[in-house]
Amino acid sequence: MKHTLLTLLLLLFITLQSFSQNQLPLDWTLTFDSAPAEQHKINLLLSWERQGVFDQDGKGCLSCNFSVNAPYRNEPLVLKVGLQCNVEKIFINDIYIGGNIPEHFWSQRNRISEYILPKGCLKRSGKNHIRIYLSALSYTGGISHNSCTLTPQNIYKPTPEVSIRMLPTDHLFTTSAPAINVHYKVIAKGTLHLQINNAFHRRILDRTFKVSPHDSVLNINLKKELPDPGFYECIAQVTENGNTGDVEWLAYRPEQIKCTQHTPEDFRAFWQSTLSELKKVNPQFRMHKDEKLSRGKRDGYVVEMQSLGNITIRGYYFKPRKAGRFPVILHVPGYGQGFENQDNLINGSDDVTELALCVRGHGISADVFNPGFGIPGIWGYKLNNREENAYRGIYMDCVRAIDFLYSRLETDTARVGVCGGSQGGGLTLATAGLCGKRIAACAYFDPFLCDLHDFFNIRTLCKKQIIGFLNHYNNPCSYEEALAIQELIDTKGFASWITCPVYFTTALFDDDCPPHVGFAAYNSITTPKEFRIYPHDSHLGESGPYGALSEWLKKKFGL
Repeated sequence: MKHTLLTLLLLLFITLQSFSQNQLPLDWTLTFDSAPAEQHKINLLLSWERQGVFDQDGKGCLSCNFSVNAPYRNEPLVLKVGLQCNVEKIFINDIYIGGNIPEHFWSQRNRISEYILPKGCLKRSGKNHIRIYLSALSYTGGISHNSCTLTPQNIYKPTPEVSIRMLPTDHLFTTSAPAINVHYKVIAKGTLHLQINNAFHRRILDRTFKVSPHDSVLNINLKKELPDPGFYECIAQVTENGNTGDVEWLAYRPEQIKCTQHTPEDFRAFWQSTLSELKKVNPQFRMHKDEKLSRGKRDGYVVEMQSLGNITIRGYYFKPRKAGRFPVILHVPGYGQGFENQDNLINGSDDVTELALCVRGHGISADVFNPGFGIPGIWGYKLNNREENAYRGIYMDCVRAIDFLYSRLETDTARVGVCGGSQGGGLTLATAGLCGKRIAACAYFDPFLCDLHDFFNIRTLCKKQIIGFLNHYNNPCSYEEALAIQELIDTKGFASWITCPVYFTTALFDDDCPPHVGFAAYNSITTPKEFRIYPHDSHLGESGPYGALSEWLKKKFGL
């Protein structure tokens, strides 16, 4: 038994070590069938979205050249593939290796498919070429789970290692000079390549260090390299009988970020006119109890009301069974979300009333107005029309939900809060701004739509999306004219209207709604405010920043 256990541990150790003896580079080239002349430089350490590609680009080919290092030229090698896409076919030096690997981001994110290379497949002392034909690039949220390695099947040798570390655990530098520590371990002579980019893809630092056999730390002070407040991507790669790397983000004085975009001159007048139009719509509040939503200390209801354009919107409403007046939390949805899972709301035991609102086109409010979430989708719906774009109505849906809460006898109107993340973060800013003193506190996670000009320059694929929306409508206006209308629905414009305390959470790896744009709104808020940074999270909120929003509100309301 002891011998078997030792054997298993040794095999595990060999597997972990050989994984780092990767003979393939981390930098690849990606081309798409729709634009074969356009080459995208892809680093497998980074998400698809960060590099400007996404599912709507269609089918393509990921490729690179590589050499086999001398220690492994006579050893059997294994190709291990874990890419966030459909892998259709894999060729090395025009020899078919395998394929038919479905996209598995949402089911088995770290799944690996293995292929032992056939004899004669590789040029052991020359350049080799690998081509991977793929389709349906997966959404990632900002963290790359891509992996494609070529490693020895049996051999054990010590392997290179590298990791980026920072003294502040949240990677936030406010008063001290930003600095990173690159921990590396190499067995033979090699190179360490360090790159630092700002959020707008501009290269700030690019250095290559020769490293000798050692277990050491490279201390990099970035005071001169990072003169401007913002967010910075740090990439370290080691090449030495194999290729390995690490990536981290840091935040440098984010509270001093200044937005370059000016709010349109008629922004306030446009929304005041829209609020006046909403007031003319009879809300016709109605609700019915749903026994499936009623459990424990609270009863659950489905509520309905009429919003802008006399469109019916709905939501899930939960209130304590005992008599009294209670604080309220309005939950507003992320893009495409309709609070399909109500378990946390059903099982809530706090003395608080909660409304999970499905704005038009979402969840149980998608029966009449339902553009979907593809092309054009909610965002692209009549984006060239000031009066008919979807978000003009969606923001009013949130205001109408506040009207409903104020109509309820169980509502403590001195303790009404709103929270949400992503699109819900943007809706939180809009609701708090439009409703003014009726909102006692608000909490948001990386918001959308927000600070759109900088947003488009950071998340570059959004320009493709806007162009795709316009093509759907046969290009009724120019790209620039569409952006001018987008400025009217930019939730950053509501930030200065907010009169209540604010809590903001942000994830440094968020590609969907980058931290920069969230801080553009945050820095326009003049009321008491606080923020928290999650340094290793993506837009998926792996550490729970969404849950932290409602918990902050409950504490604010004395619960």
